Amino acid sequence: MDHQYFKKLLNNRELRATTPRLNLLNKMQEYKTAMPYSAIQESLKSLDRVTLYRTLESLKEKGIIHKAYQERNEVYYAICGHQCHENQHNHDHIHFKCERCNSVTCQKTNMELNISLPDHKINKISIHLEGICNLCKES
Repeated sequence: MDHQYFKKLLNNRELRATTPRLNLLNKMQEYKTAMPYSAIQESLKSLDRVTLYRTLESLKEKGIIHKAYQERNEVYYAICGHQCHENQHNHDHIHFKCERCNSVTCQKTNMELNISLPDHKINKISIHLEGICNLCKES
């Protein structure tokens, strides 16, 4: 994914390809894992708190990014896959947080997640796992 890809994606989702949106998406892409809010703030110091909040919210609403993990006061954001759109996020994956390096990654599972509860309508399933990632385990 590059700058032109993000411009096209934003336009397809009926969002203007503004500098804050493009910068945020590029920073998230460079980060390689889900990016904590504090790192987003640090890397986009030129944006005030309100603009950053609105940028994150508009990208979430249009199915471009999602909240991957939340721990205490830190929220981690990740770029959505191609199957997400404005009306529905499709995240058939697990979010894994490494206890050593604190990275949060989206991990595919070998099994289909199919959970039901009697007399309930489930709109979203979110599974978070914690442990040691492969990179930390090898070092």
